[in-house]
Amino acid sequence: MKSRWLSWGLLVLSYATYGQLLHNNDSSQLIWSITLALIVIKAGVLTFCWQPVRNFLLKGFKTDVGYSIMVLALASLAVLAVAQLRTFAYIVVLLAAALLVRVDCLIDGMGDRGSFILLILLSMLGLGMSWLPTLLFQGAEFTA
Repeated sequence: MKSRWLSWGLLVLSYATYGQLLHNNDSSQLIWSITLALIVIKAGVLTFCWQPVRNFLLKGFKTDVGYSIMVLALASLAVLAVAQLRTFAYIVVLLAAALLVRVDCLIDGMGDRGSFILLILLSMLGLGMSWLPTLLFQGAEFTA
């Protein structure tokens, strides 16, 4: 029962740090919009679309052509990971935290709809928390 608070906190904290990365890079509104869309897509894939995605991945490893395509895709992903290590690390942490929350939802017997809403709310809460320093210290100058 208490383990879910840990996974929820990790998801919120991971999105708060990702939001700080976006703030530090002075990301445009387009990047923020893409991030919000990806939150909804990720939550949908982990809840409502999990069976079709799982079946597609498992079917890919059952045939020689599917196996070859999966190997090429993983090799391309490895090149992307090396080229953009910091961004890739953030994406992996966000995905791992979301998977941990999803596992806790499954253990608690929460349905797909509840898990979907919870994943979106916790992710948005983390992104919202990343705006707190900007809003609190807007216009304040620190002198040494």
